[in-house]
Amino acid sequence: MTLPAKNHHARPRGFTIVEILVVVGIIAALMGLILAGLQAAGRTTRRTEELSTLRQLHLAWASYSASNNDYVMPGYLDESAQERWNVKYRYQVSGRIDPTICQTYPWRLLPYLDWGYEPILGYQPDENDNIPSKGKTGVIEPEALEVADQPWFGYNAYYVGGWWETNSSGDIRCRFSNSTWAQNSGTGTPIQTKGKLVLRTIGRAAQGSSLILFGGSTFRGPGIYREDSTFLNGAPWITPHILADQMIWNPYTGMIGGVDTASTSLIGDILGGPASLLNVPLTLGAGGIDLEVFSAQAIPYRRHGSVSVVHLDGSTAGEGIGNLTDQRRWINAAHDGFGNPNAFTHTPD
Repeated sequence: MTLPAKNHHARPRGFTIVEILVVVGIIAALMGLILAGLQAAGRTTRRTEELSTLRQLHLAWASYSASNNDYVMPGYLDESAQERWNVKYRYQVSGRIDPTICQTYPWRLLPYLDWGYEPILGYQPDENDNIPSKGKTGVIEPEALEVADQPWFGYNAYYVGGWWETNSSGDIRCRFSNSTWAQNSGTGTPIQTKGKLVLRTIGRAAQGSSLILFGGSTFRGPGIYREDSTFLNGAPWITPHILADQMIWNPYTGMIGGVDTASTSLIGDILGGPASLLNVPLTLGAGGIDLEVFSAQAIPYRRHGSVSVVHLDGSTAGEGIGNLTDQRRWINAAHDGFGNPNAFTHTPD
């Protein structure tokens, strides 16, 4: 008697959990590499756009100077200075722009940009198209105020062109025009020198290839700021890490008054301010360097991997925050200063 043959065909074998996890891990790693590459390419593209925009600002700035006997554009003119000097700025079509929004540079420069607003507000993802082309004195449209207060790049206003204000005596004065500083004599003994800090004409520039004209900037109060956001509002000026004899900002060392704050959430309490303000994320520095701000000011701001700047001669660069602590990058006279250029100071006036 013959027995029926048994079915010796093996059951189909599926993937094990370990094999699935390995495949998923490989896919995730590949996706991470692809995403990092796309992000890097995006940063490069946006950084190139920033540098191109800075070149446009430089050309407009140079045209302003050429139209004003080599004098460079003022960084700040208060309302009294505008009135005393009979300086009036008008909209593209008709009407005078209110003096309160002409104190900073944007409305001064726009005629030399052929009234193109892209170099001023093009960094914003929802750039406003409702900027007025005409208006009346005393009426300030929100879009016109935005042009004045939130431009893409800040001007080196304190040391190029100057910060002009009316003092208590009614006299118009350029800040730091009478300040005293230590000049290198070449003999090892400093010479106390007065003035010469604010660059008023292009011909007086010592190193046009390194002196910053415009750069990425945003306004911040005291605190520790870390990388995060790309679209913080710009500011109309940009400040070196030491302004006169006051420290404004510096790369963060992790220490405040001897207290290690690198891993604490009490930064606001240590500095005497609300943590919600002081911990606002900020994209600054190079290689993830945090920035410590000591005094409320318009400070360097890195949107796409570095602080985009244009120099007096029109050359552009992406700078790490450490490079910007060299005062020669901001102050023409610092090239002749005595001692460490990163520590160059002068009297407030």
